[in-house]
Amino acid sequence: MPENQPPVITSVPPMPPAPGTMPQGRPAAPRKRFSILGLISFILLLLSLAGNAILFILVILLGIASDGGGSAHVQAERLVHGGGDKIAILPIQGVIDTAQVERVNQYCEYIKEDRSIKAVIVEVDSPGGGVTSSDEIFHLLKKLRATDRKLVVCMRGLAASGGYYVSMPAEKIYAEPTTLTGSIGVIMSTFEATEMMKKIGLKPETVKSDAAEEYKDAGSPFRPFTDADRAYFKNLINQAHVKFSKIVEDGRSGKLTEPIANIAVGKIWTADDALKLGLVDEIAYEDEVWEKTASELYLKNPTIVRLKKRDGLFEVLGAHAPMGGGKVEISVDPKSLRPAESMEMEYRYNGIR
Repeated sequence: MPENQPPVITSVPPMPPAPGTMPQGRPAAPRKRFSILGLISFILLLLSLAGNAILFILVILLGIASDGGGSAHVQAERLVHGGGDKIAILPIQGVIDTAQVERVNQYCEYIKEDRSIKAVIVEVDSPGGGVTSSDEIFHLLKKLRATDRKLVVCMRGLAASGGYYVSMPAEKIYAEPTTLTGSIGVIMSTFEATEMMKKIGLKPETVKSDAAEEYKDAGSPFRPFTDADRAYFKNLINQAHVKFSKIVEDGRSGKLTEPIANIAVGKIWTADDALKLGLVDEIAYEDEVWEKTASELYLKNPTIVRLKKRDGLFEVLGAHAPMGGGKVEISVDPKSLRPAESMEMEYRYNGIR
């Protein structure tokens, strides 16, 4: 190299970084993190899956229970927490119809399966109802008493007609001071719409077999109600009345203070009058009936339970209540669902309450 000549500087390219290493001098890329929204969505998904699983299990369990006996449809609400011996309250409330029969049958099956139930208090608050339904409940309670359990009746506000009929299997009948009871008799109601049909220009036609011409549609509102119809139904009603009177006479054997013919006149009786006539044994409030029943069986500190229909799936999940938290109750008289032209003999009281 000649003297006084500046040195030539040759640039050397930088060495590439070793595999797996980050170039020096460059910031590392930030790691991705779950956003708050994503985390919430994930939690909601888990809750939804858990809720569906619980719902599925409930459906299976309730389905299994519905395949069981009558006891699977009944639950016992504890009113008094006591010892192992129990006194069960079996309610009969409202109109006595086929639905009431089914409920009472389920209650009876539940009681039969629980040997710790030593006594049954039938709580009656009913104006009565159908002749057949009243007689079927009478039969169910009579069989229940045959299982060596003490069976008594506690009448609440009203235990009239069929409500009194179903009380007859009891070995003792209690009425509250304000109870109305009695109304021993039979009733059948219908109406005649022939004049209204003429006004609207509607003429019904009914074809009957020759041998059944006179009575096949007797009582129909679409034909005049004749004296022959009235006598025909009167005979049926009187036969049902005789049966009712006989049930009372047998059920209150040795206790009635008047002939049954003087009592079974359709009258409603106050608790005091019923006691004088021998229709009830004592006047007492429900809690007093509990104490008397326990005392007569020498039960110390019994557990008092009230039977009721077991809640279904919608009740368990709270689906019966609206969003606002209130409760909507719809009351429908089952009799209003019967065809307009139907007639039914009833042990039923339709008067004051």
